[in-house]
Amino acid sequence: MKKISIPLTLLLSTTLFADDNENFTFLEELITTTEEYRKNLHTSIVNTSSNIDNFFFDDNLNHVDYNSAYGLLELSLSQNQHESVVLDQKLKIKFRLPRLKEKLHLEIETDEERESKDFIENKDSNSKHDNLNIGIGYYKTFKNQINLKTKIGLKIKNEFDPFIKLTADKTFESKKYFYTITQSLKESKSKKTESTSSFKIDKPLNEEFSVHNYNQYYWNSINENDSELYGSVYLDQKLNNKNYLRYTLYTNLDNIDSSMKVKRYSAQLKYRYFLKKWMYVDTIPENYYKEDQDFKPRYAIKFNLGIYFNKDAY
Repeated sequence: MKKISIPLTLLLSTTLFADDNENFTFLEELITTTEEYRKNLHTSIVNTSSNIDNFFFDDNLNHVDYNSAYGLLELSLSQNQHESVVLDQKLKIKFRLPRLKEKLHLEIETDEERESKDFIENKDSNSKHDNLNIGIGYYKTFKNQINLKTKIGLKIKNEFDPFIKLTADKTFESKKYFYTITQSLKESKSKKTESTSSFKIDKPLNEEFSVHNYNQYYWNSINENDSELYGSVYLDQKLNNKNYLRYTLYTNLDNIDSSMKVKRYSAQLKYRYFLKKWMYVDTIPENYYKEDQDFKPRYAIKFNLGIYFNKDAY
């Protein structure tokens, strides 16, 4: 997949969309001229869901709704201190297949990133590959409220890499705290066995603020003597229905080339603004300190433009 380059700096300029009643701007004109394209793309996703779901059935049930199928394209521009700008993109398409089996989905997406490892400075234009995952995902909730997801698929990169991934999670509630335990196991040709265990605490404070703590332990069989531990504390703030802020403190430890010790600290601010229900922009500055750089302060910044191709996009 080729890198998609667009003038993000123009689209991210808040003066373009500060007032919905202002005259048409470049952004508004772009939204208007691409409406038919967004509609056609979502219609194609919906029709594909319907065609796959009804392939083995003779009857044609009109009441089955496939409109919840959607696509997401996120374009990114990031830069580390004293380094060149890196362009990137993420793609996710989810097809709904309710007639084949409840909560069965066909998913197409670029490489998924572990939640606590989404550091801006990890983006490396010299080593990054465009990987695409294609898989069938099955979701099931048991009576004891354990959520189970099974995904079988194929990663497409330099060579085909088949994989199977099992994920189970359960959420407990106690005194207005929510505790979520998650365990996933993934078997693939390239990385063999991977295990990811996580524990998350969520505390809603009021309608505007919520505080969270997320911890994750990662292990794989190729480097079985090396393991990684990530932790973060973050505060979410809802300014209004269009503006959201997240303040995050990260730390990560590993025993690669050493005993288990901290290798990185960072502080990150994420500001998300919804231009439309189906379009958002992110501004994400980050300040980080790494052991291999003698913990000297460095910065990175990232801009995202996300577009949902769903029923709200036209």
